[in-house]
Amino acid sequence: MRRSTVIAASVLALVIVGLFGWRATADRGTTELSADFESSVGLYTGSDVQVLGVPVGTVTDVAASESGVKVTMKLDRDVEVAADTDAVIVAPTLVSDRFVQLTKPYTQGQALKAGAKIPRERTAVPVEIDQLYASLTAVGEELGPNGLNKDGALGSLLTTAQRNLQGQGTKINQLLDDLGQASGTLADSGDDLFATVTNVKEFTDMLAANDTSVASVNRQLAEVSDYLADDSDDLAAAVQNMGEALAIVDDFIRDNRGDLTTSVEKLQAPTRVLVDQKKALEEAVRTIPLVLQNFLRAYDSDGKALTGRGNLNEASIWSEGDAPTLLPGVDQ
Repeated sequence: MRRSTVIAASVLALVIVGLFGWRATADRGTTELSADFESSVGLYTGSDVQVLGVPVGTVTDVAASESGVKVTMKLDRDVEVAADTDAVIVAPTLVSDRFVQLTKPYTQGQALKAGAKIPRERTAVPVEIDQLYASLTAVGEELGPNGLNKDGALGSLLTTAQRNLQGQGTKINQLLDDLGQASGTLADSGDDLFATVTNVKEFTDMLAANDTSVASVNRQLAEVSDYLADDSDDLAAAVQNMGEALAIVDDFIRDNRGDLTTSVEKLQAPTRVLVDQKKALEEAVRTIPLVLQNFLRAYDSDGKALTGRGNLNEASIWSEGDAPTLLPGVDQ
């Protein structure tokens, strides 16, 4: 009997030691932190603690505090979050349990240390359904007969709006449809639109870079404008005289249309001859100055006669029938 008691006590001691050892091993590497919330409706001990939607720990305690509710949490082993993370109580649905969401996972920099406390300024809680109902009730009362519509102002506004919009449904629908098409066009032409904006920016930058030159051009344009303004009377008189002259020319052409037509028709034949003799005219233009020069040199003013000498060697190079006709006594 005594031996059985000793065995049972030994087994119990081993179990207790194992539990404490397992507890110490399980807690090793975990991070415990706390956060102050305004309230903690639907949050209990054992609720999840998540980062980016992934459970990374549990709530270990929910207790009232001077600033609201203190929620103590424990993160799983080797899980780290950023030191400046916020804490938010999230309600997935109206009836499900809530969980704590830590907003900033650890990437680099300082990590949240064990024992850290997230202040109330960096925590948030969801809006409760009764608060939403209270807000809707307040809005209804403000818009009701004891509020904004006390003197019928809201009713008059709605009545006036109804009168203005009555019968305009088709036009409003067309307006919305046109706006949709315009938005689609802008979306389809997004690249061209941004390219245009980019080109305008480059043009503006170019003008800014050449500000001195642009200012000089503006000054010159201003001087030209001033000059034209000073001589506006002369310009007006010149334009008027030009108009009168054009009127005279128009009258002349109208009165002599037949004679002008006949003259142009008669000029066709001489013009055709000149075109056909273009090469001969070009040759004459080149040789006439030489002929005149030789004529002046051959004229003897004292004897009042043309003098010259012949060059038989030069004449011999011409074949029979090709030699040019020379004036007697003229030196070519």
